[in-house]
Amino acid sequence: MIKFGVMGAGNIATKFSKALLGIGGNLYAIASRDLNKSEAFKKTYGFEKAYGSYEDMLKDSSVECVYIATPHGLHFEHMMLALKYHKHILCEKAFTLNEEQAKIVFDEANNKNLFVMEALWTRYLPTIIEVKQLISNGVIGDITKIEANFCFKATRDDESRLFAPHLGGGALLDVGIYPLTFANLFLGTPHRIESNVDLYHTGVDLSNEITLYYDQAIAHLKSSLGYNLPIEGFIYGTKGYIQIPMFIGAERASIYDNHHHLIKEIENKHIVNGMEYEILEVINCLENDRKESSLMTHLETLNILHQMDEIRKQWR
Repeated sequence: MIKFGVMGAGNIATKFSKALLGIGGNLYAIASRDLNKSEAFKKTYGFEKAYGSYEDMLKDSSVECVYIATPHGLHFEHMMLALKYHKHILCEKAFTLNEEQAKIVFDEANNKNLFVMEALWTRYLPTIIEVKQLISNGVIGDITKIEANFCFKATRDDESRLFAPHLGGGALLDVGIYPLTFANLFLGTPHRIESNVDLYHTGVDLSNEITLYYDQAIAHLKSSLGYNLPIEGFIYGTKGYIQIPMFIGAERASIYDNHHHLIKEIENKHIVNGMEYEILEVINCLENDRKESSLMTHLETLNILHQMDEIRKQWR
């Protein structure tokens, strides 16, 4: 059984730990810069070891794969440290702050024959995979338009990871990556991107709207830390459309014809909380000696980061 180490003891590490426990995985080690926090995490979730520094945990030869649950701005540094100690990696999104950092990580992992995968949970969900297959089979004809929103009103704190530039703050890196990924999942790479932004006074994006252009289709995407909208995705085609409530962690999807008649419903309840599917993919890849996932290739991670780099260039 793969022995996991977790870097960071915050909210997302909590969800990961619950998911791994729920599928009977091995929560081996937890590391935080605060040993008391690590010890509390160990007690709550049944880790075998607790560490007060990331490097101390990485020195533990029993740790096989590291889940990196620290803020975006620290991912590059922490992945390079994990690779130094020859650990496989599952890293939370956004993988790095830009495409160049990700290339360095993947090159180093390839040189050391280590597995690295981005933990963007949406890509691994059974409902999303089933919708992709149905679209490939022509259930709504050819896609003409995608709409996706991930907007919520965050508590404004200039020092928090959401609003601090050095921690990788801003709507795009934190939540905008989901609508962007959603469009790419079903339409691939756009040939042109247009965007506009509402900047926060710390320099990060508070809200943004993005339009992706394809030969026969278009995608309208919104993400924000400044206002609330329903988190949902729509995929429109020549023969009908699909509505996916809470598309980021989709359990359900409804398929309609062009007359708004429901023709099919999909439901795949999470085993735990939805994060288990990315964990199962890691375990499957490692047990079969694969250094890259077919569900989340290195190229896909680089592609999304490239698009986010391009969008931020538009915002200067």
